[in-house]
Amino acid sequence: MAQHFLLSSAARSLSLKEIYKAGEDAAYKAFCDIRWASTDGDAVCPRCGGCDAYTITTRRKFKCRACHHQFSVTSGTIFAFRKLDFVDLLAAICLFVSNSKGMSAVQFSRTLSVQYKTAWVLAHKLREALSAEIDGAELDGEVEIDGAYFGGHIRPENEKSDRKDRRLK
Repeated sequence: MAQHFLLSSAARSLSLKEIYKAGEDAAYKAFCDIRWASTDGDAVCPRCGGCDAYTITTRRKFKCRACHHQFSVTSGTIFAFRKLDFVDLLAAICLFVSNSKGMSAVQFSRTLSVQYKTAWVLAHKLREALSAEIDGAELDGEVEIDGAYFGGHIRPENEKSDRKDRRLK
């Protein structure tokens, strides 16, 4: 039987300690490198696809020289209109993918020191991104799943015609 991915050395490449130790600028650079991997982290305009963009350093935005569109590294992604710092977003991704049984929004809010609603939305965005990534994928070869119990008593439908008169007399 093969080793579980979370026990392998590849799973230990993203450490929460290293994320916070590196700081906000390193997290921002990581987002740029991931978003624009084909151009080695150089910005590409999401509107026209132009590679000639300059940086607006005061707001961490880019402006395309061709169409004059302003955009950020999170424009058009699940993190668009974000308010969390890049280091917190990267930490949330690290926590989300490193837990073998998932992570609740309550635990997210406690670990990241954010409101429950913020943690809930963030967790749902990450789940939605993962489901969109594997949509339509088919499994092949040997597939193992954990056991589960399905079934039990099916409750009958609550129809008005079946109810008795329960008014107090």
